Amino acid sequence: MRRLSIALALAGSVFAGCFTIHRSELPDVQMSRLPQGREVRVALAGFEATVTTYLPIREQTTVWSDGPGYYHRGRRHDYYGPRTETWTSTTYVPQVRDDDTFIKFAADTLEGAGCIMASTNIDYVVDVRFGGPEITNTDRTVEALWVVLSLLSADYSAQTRTARMKIRDGETGKVVFMRDYTEKCSAAVWGPIPIFSPLAATDTGDAAMQARALNALTLRAMADATAFLASASAAAQ
Repeated sequence: MRRLSIALALAGSVFAGCFTIHRSELPDVQMSRLPQGREVRVALAGFEATVTTYLPIREQTTVWSDGPGYYHRGRRHDYYGPRTETWTSTTYVPQVRDDDTFIKFAADTLEGAGCIMASTNIDYVVDVRFGGPEITNTDRTVEALWVVLSLLSADYSAQTRTARMKIRDGETGKVVFMRDYTEKCSAAVWGPIPIFSPLAATDTGDAAMQARALNALTLRAMADATAFLASASAAAQ
């Protein structure tokens, strides 16, 4: 009987879950490597991103009441005198913190390409600045259609983010390479329970959409950065 109960509980949790039916893929890029024996010292700038989490704060409020009271098991009694009642509420306080995921990923990628990251004599500075998100009216219309036509059982999100990469000469500060990037990410989820299933999904949430878009932009920027640095180091031979 216990095993049956566990099996039914697991089946119910799966049935009540939300499933990702579409998610934009990361770009397929190729990283370059420096020529054998060449040393290029690189510093990073930018890559700013923030993450918002919500801290639950539980509060208890005690009030006076003159209505009929109840025992803890819900049985009503006839006492109408003043008494106290305690209410519990939860408030979610947003916590914003810096996210260094993308600058760390960029550093690891450049080191993997043969660049030297821990040095004082810098040859190049790779600076990436993120922008967005931008949500168009078309995206909002598609989202509304997903929600309405699915009878509140599905959700859809799409947003576009941008990045601008500048590579500067470490000695003169002159920009020697610059490129702009645009990345649109989208996701769609569906669940069997209207309203509640989509609310339980994470792929269409702001945090997941931001992470996917900035990850894609960092990948594209680092592919171009490693290609430039490999070419520049080869030309300096």
